[in-house]
Amino acid sequence: MEPRAREPVSRRGQPPRPALSRAAIIGAGLQIADGEGLHAVTMRRVAAELDTSASALYVYISGRDDLLDAMFDHVMTEVAEAAIPKGSWRVRLGSLLIKSVKAAGGHGGLAQVALSRVPSGPNAQKITGRVKALLAEGQIAEAAVPAALDLLALFVTAAALDRVPTASFTSKQHQARLRWEIDVILNGLTATPPEATERSTP
Repeated sequence: MEPRAREPVSRRGQPPRPALSRAAIIGAGLQIADGEGLHAVTMRRVAAELDTSASALYVYISGRDDLLDAMFDHVMTEVAEAAIPKGSWRVRLGSLLIKSVKAAGGHGGLAQVALSRVPSGPNAQKITGRVKALLAEGQIAEAAVPAALDLLALFVTAAALDRVPTASFTSKQHQARLRWEIDVILNGLTATPPEATERSTP
């Protein structure tokens, strides 16, 4: 007796697949990172989450690095679009940096993306432009600005990845600590001429 041919399974009655787009792929990646960690975000895993094939994602995303960069830039949207409070350049810059720490924190360690490469998405560029303008307002020497940007970016990344404050401090205490650390950095930038850095470079 010959085996019966397998009957096709109808998708009628099943929930429709979500429309595939770059935004949907980024959203799926963030959902996976939140639930399973950044290491779990792969093209295959995201494709499975969206009920499609990995090859279909490449129409919108060039690869995993592109996806991680896009995820990072997406979470920085709220920082790029946030209103900066009134006050001195230090107060406004501190507020921007603290917002960046909060946005980049979590998501399975998404801030790690900024350790291996400089974020270059539209939101990252807008935030960098704001930081540059505030440094200029604070009369930080133009020659020191590139190093200042690197230093502040490293601060944001390290603070976003630091899990100790979450367990040890209240939200208010954590914010006070961040503001103190920012003040230490800004005090150093305003007190140290860029020539000193240039002379110490081998």
